[in-house]
Amino acid sequence: MPSRALVRSLLSLALVLVPLAARADAPPSGPKARLQRSADRAVAEGQLAEARDLWLQLWQLEPSEKAACNVGQLSFRIGDMPRAAEFLTACLERTPAPADAGARARYQSRALDLARAKQAVGALTFAVPRGAELSVDGRPVGRAPLGRAVFVAPGSHRVRAALGEAAQETAVEVRAGDARQVVLDPTAPADTGAAAARPPARVEPGAAAPRPPAPRPPAPRPPAARPPARAEPGAPPGAGPAPGLVLLGTVASAGCVTLGAVLLARSGEHERRFDDLLERNHGGYRIAGLELQRAQRAYSAMELAQERAAVALTAGALLATATLFYAFYPRSTPRSGGARLTAVGTRLHLEAAW
Repeated sequence: MPSRALVRSLLSLALVLVPLAARADAPPSGPKARLQRSADRAVAEGQLAEARDLWLQLWQLEPSEKAACNVGQLSFRIGDMPRAAEFLTACLERTPAPADAGARARYQSRALDLARAKQAVGALTFAVPRGAELSVDGRPVGRAPLGRAVFVAPGSHRVRAALGEAAQETAVEVRAGDARQVVLDPTAPADTGAAAARPPARVEPGAAAPRPPAPRPPAPRPPAARPPARAEPGAPPGAGPAPGLVLLGTVASAGCVTLGAVLLARSGEHERRFDDLLERNHGGYRIAGLELQRAQRAYSAMELAQERAAVALTAGALLATATLFYAFYPRSTPRSGGARLTAVGTRLHLEAAW
């Protein structure tokens, strides 16, 4: 009998402990866990836009570092640069100091993505009264003071500030890489621009009548017409451009343009190398270590080549413009060059030729 009672006790204990162990091994089943599993599955299937939207829902449920970083990096991969700049900024602000090599690699990868995203968008800051509700192109962005920049795509945007029933709106033109400050004051009174009419002047009784205006002096007579200048015999013809200088300017401008084209081609090679590195590492979603260093070197070389190409092409355009101006601008004869002062009647006349 005691053995049967012991067996029953052990069976009852097993029936209680087995379900508890199964629950401990099961994955979490809350809404956040389901959204995260769906987002991971979408990334594995290459559905980056769907994964980004799922991480946005997770961010709305809980604004965490992981959600901000994933939204920022996925937005960068699908080309949504304003949102990439916004969430990568929030990601780096929430990321603690890297403690190991893996954390440093992830931080550098996110910082590199943020730098590239900021080059493709404009940043708006606002100087408005405290408490004003701000919106850009009809999309609410928060209440002043925001304490952060709002990133927008290059182009024209409508910015509106509302404080109670008062509101003010303006258009802002933004270029890629620009940072603009928008100044709005909804409480400022509107400028009607209407000037108050002055009352007519009154004449007091007994006051002296106003004097008539003094007669105007006669207008001066125009100066006598000068006879046309006669060409002096034996004057040399007008001096033309020096062929050597024209040839030098042409060769120099062509050399600068050729150098700019070569540098642009090198920039394209570095950009293709950078894109290849990103593709080999799952679109750059988890790039780190040596591959990250290679990507950074390729991106830096691409930027340097683009800057030098811009300088070379600008120099070529300036040299070509100066050469054309020198070659086709009219010139006077050497004998008539310089300044000449002549007197006609009671007036002086200054002539200059070059």
